[in-house]
Amino acid sequence: MNITAFLGYPDGFLSVVAAAVVVFTSGAVIGNAVRSKYRRIYGLRSPARSVRHALVSTLWINVYLGLAFVAMTTPLWWLGRLIDGLVGVSPTVVFVGGLVLLYGAVLVRGFGGGLVNRRFADAGERDEQLPGVAKRVAVIGAGMSGMVAAKELREEGHEVVVFERTDGPGGVWAASKERGGKAWASTLTSSGALNSTFSDDPYPVYHEENGVTPRHFTRQQFHDMITSYDSRHSVFADTLRVCSDIEGIDRRQDGCWVLSVLDTVRGERYQEAFDAVTICTGLNQNAHIPDIEGQDDFGGHRLHAEDYRPDEAHEFQGKRVLVVGIGETSSDVVRDLVANHAAQIYVAQRGATWVAPRNVVSLPPDHLESRFIHAGAMFHRWVYLVCAVLIPVLFPAIRSRRRPPRFGVIFEILVLRHPRKWTIWKLGTLNFTKSDDVAYALEAPNVTLVGEPVAMDETGFTTTDGDRHEADVVVYCSGYRPDRSLVPGSTAQAARDLYKLTIVPDQPEVAVIGMARGQIGSLVMSSEMQARWWALIVSGKRTLPSVEEMQADVSRMGHQTRRLYQPSRTAMVFANSLARHQIGCEPDMFRLFRTDRALWFAVLMGPVSGAQYRLHGQGAKPELAREQLMMPEATQNRDYVDSIDLLAYGIPGAFLVLPLYWVWSRILPGFNAQLAHSSYA
Repeated sequence: MNITAFLGYPDGFLSVVAAAVVVFTSGAVIGNAVRSKYRRIYGLRSPARSVRHALVSTLWINVYLGLAFVAMTTPLWWLGRLIDGLVGVSPTVVFVGGLVLLYGAVLVRGFGGGLVNRRFADAGERDEQLPGVAKRVAVIGAGMSGMVAAKELREEGHEVVVFERTDGPGGVWAASKERGGKAWASTLTSSGALNSTFSDDPYPVYHEENGVTPRHFTRQQFHDMITSYDSRHSVFADTLRVCSDIEGIDRRQDGCWVLSVLDTVRGERYQEAFDAVTICTGLNQNAHIPDIEGQDDFGGHRLHAEDYRPDEAHEFQGKRVLVVGIGETSSDVVRDLVANHAAQIYVAQRGATWVAPRNVVSLPPDHLESRFIHAGAMFHRWVYLVCAVLIPVLFPAIRSRRRPPRFGVIFEILVLRHPRKWTIWKLGTLNFTKSDDVAYALEAPNVTLVGEPVAMDETGFTTTDGDRHEADVVVYCSGYRPDRSLVPGSTAQAARDLYKLTIVPDQPEVAVIGMARGQIGSLVMSSEMQARWWALIVSGKRTLPSVEEMQADVSRMGHQTRRLYQPSRTAMVFANSLARHQIGCEPDMFRLFRTDRALWFAVLMGPVSGAQYRLHGQGAKPELAREQLMMPEATQNRDYVDSIDLLAYGIPGAFLVLPLYWVWSRILPGFNAQLAHSSYA
């Protein structure tokens, strides 16, 4: 059968598409072979390496784009044949004319400034002015989320009071447990550094001293960044009240909110009224210990990770330790136990978890979540990730700062001991641990991965598969639960119950910031975007829909995210959704392409980070944003070929396909047809 004739294409159409794939891929081969970066890294082997990289990744990206172009233009050919039968116009004329009109419209509107932030064009002048009436706003919590909330509200001219129950700011990243800190000195951020920076306070994001993880922050580096942010913006000047525990929130009949406060130093209680309340108590409030039958009868030592201290890990030397959980904290604990010569370490995998390395093809995993990858539909993002990550990992094509763990170890985590091994193909529904320390530790002879513990006795534990093991110590790395008691009189009990994961639907004067966690990505960017939106709402510059509409949206998004471990798919998608639909600060890629080509490439191919949302629109601070985004080593490696190098030569094909995605996203129903950057699901 002639497939071309069957689909209704003119002779030679598929050949032209195939030729385009070959041309784009050949361009990648030639382009990389002559690049100074390739020649510096590979020398005389640069042409051979260029071919290898193209065959492993770039070719398949272009094949996918070619197939997508064919599939999405097929109806246009059929329409041409129909018109030809009715009025005698050539199908080729209809096809070419339709594409010319589509791409022409995109280019005209794009370079004319009409594709982004257009719905907020009339709000520009009003956004720059302070509100007519300054409101009194309470911020509960002086961690990272409370800091950005207080700063944004103060910039809008409101009177802000920040209540912190410990003796200083910093939250979980504070220097000591007494200050509320839960991060150890050896802790690394699970997200990449650029993705974890504040949007208007440039800060170094590449730290060679961090060894194999130079693009992550240590606890001290992250704390220093918070301190820098506070210093630049004077966030807590005359606003912070430490040792102030909020015991209750009530709404008066006149609409004001009254906070009942306990001064834990003086032992005095008092009440204070506010126009609005911002709850920033975070995700890590209450240590969670799973309910395991018989655990109270265990005769050894039990502790939660909150009470674990790395400098005391030597006390576990020669002991048998059960570590419950396989998240980031578990990885850190297991690493310490191996280094301090514990006799036997059992790592219990409780939940459905994928263990992702801190560096994937030489970059943090969230660095791969670029604007380029998110520009199309959801399945478009997955195809790019497979081509840029999975294939190069399975068939190593590029240099890395750290060798990957043995395949057998990864297979054991993902399949052999996986509690939901028959559903692991549902990638987006599982939790991700962004730490490979546990994978490397499992290569040690004294570390064993076991199933979930279902029963304990005086001397050991039994797992779901019926195996029993002896243990002297149990370390619960089972995470924390947020403090939901501060949402006053509302049915909202979790982030999914909030409008856009932020506003209490039946109490729109109350916002919860810092719980919009994604499957991947930094909470810093999510919290900052929430704070920017909330400050505009308090000022009256952005309005909320009715309570009924907000509750309907909560129900709809809850249904879309019901299978996700976290309330949003990625922090990048959530942040861009607020920027596009609520704030009006999405970067204008056409404008960047016209005015600053280097910055355009960094924004397109680098990670979706907070600084991108300071380039244009509401709250723009382009000089600060450019300083952060163009900082040396911020986006790409100088001495390592990375995923951006593998993806970049898909740009020409993507420019042909993306406008078609934008059209089809308005026609086809369903989540997977939606543009990834339009919806936080």
